Amino acid sequence: MCAPSALQHGAAAGLEQLPPSFYAQVATDHEDKRERMLAALRAAGMKPTVPAGAYYVLADVSALEGTTAAEKARHLLRQTGVAAVAGSAFFRSGKGENLMRFCFAKKDDELDEACRRLRAFKG
Repeated sequence: MCAPSALQHGAAAGLEQLPPSFYAQVATDHEDKRERMLAALRAAGMKPTVPAGAYYVLADVSALEGTTAAEKARHLLRQTGVAAVAGSAFFRSGKGENLMRFCFAKKDDELDEACRRLRAFKG
């Protein structure tokens, strides 16, 4: 389930060697990717929530075809080829059925293609 302790310590030591500018660039890159994903979701008729500090966006998908979040996610996947996780996976039973979680921590070309497909989606 997780990396051995020695490996974790080695990785941490390596990460501490990176300059602050590396982390500033990662933050800037993720902010840009987040904005691209938010715009595409809005264009697709969804209502995204702006995350405070994650590489996921939770979006209200009430307008999508389907009764449950899982049905809505499968419908979106069939229509666009864009996968999302049903919001109900993150809530107790009966909650999150009108939510989906989208990850924007992707390579630029993959994210651009997903955003293009979402913008072309018409429900």
